[in-house]
Amino acid sequence: MKFPGKRKSKHYFPVNARDPLLQSVQAENEVSTSYIVGIDQTLVDIEAKVDEDFITRYGLSQGHSLVIEDDVAERLYQELTHNDLITHEFAGGTIGNTLHNYSVLADDRSVLLGTMCSNIKIGSYAYRYLCNTSSRTDLNYLQAVDGAIGRCFTLITE
Repeated sequence: MKFPGKRKSKHYFPVNARDPLLQSVQAENEVSTSYIVGIDQTLVDIEAKVDEDFITRYGLSQGHSLVIEDDVAERLYQELTHNDLITHEFAGGTIGNTLHNYSVLADDRSVLLGTMCSNIKIGSYAYRYLCNTSSRTDLNYLQAVDGAIGRCFTLITE
């Protein structure tokens, strides 16, 4: 299987060996200057350990995926943060993750189109999204919005 783009590590996808001294001399063609573009709803996956009272307090049920109102999600996030219950925060979204993985494996540029909080605070979930996304993924075309980006909470009970 041949992976598109430039390769940072040969052991991921074996290809014909190239002389590293000649790579900079080789002329770039249309394929080598192209890149992948994706449109996605930017999401942050938030994992936290909680007790059953927490689940009940927010009207949630165990073992289900639910869509909750933004004000409920904000209160839930604030309580998780205040009580230091969050174990992990990761950049999420199917297309965003695919572009990130492509850029890491191929060491190549990709462009993500979507939305991002206009006011990002250090330590916030939007900040974590930016920190956890490959620097080869171009986020310069994200559109600023007031309010939160998508949050996906995974609440784990004992």
